Amino acid sequence: MTYHLETARAIIDERMREAEQHRLARAVYAKNRAETKTRRARLLLARLGA
Repeated sequence: MTYHLETARAIIDERMREAEQHRLARAVYAKNRAETKTRRARLLLARLGA
């Protein structure tokens, strides 16, 4: 029984780590995408103002 509990905990821990890595990767992706959009918007505004 103890073996099964340890195995289940190990699996859960691994999945939690994977989920955290996935969340971090998505956050970085979203941040980069937002920065790109901001950069493009500023360039367009600068062109319109010139």
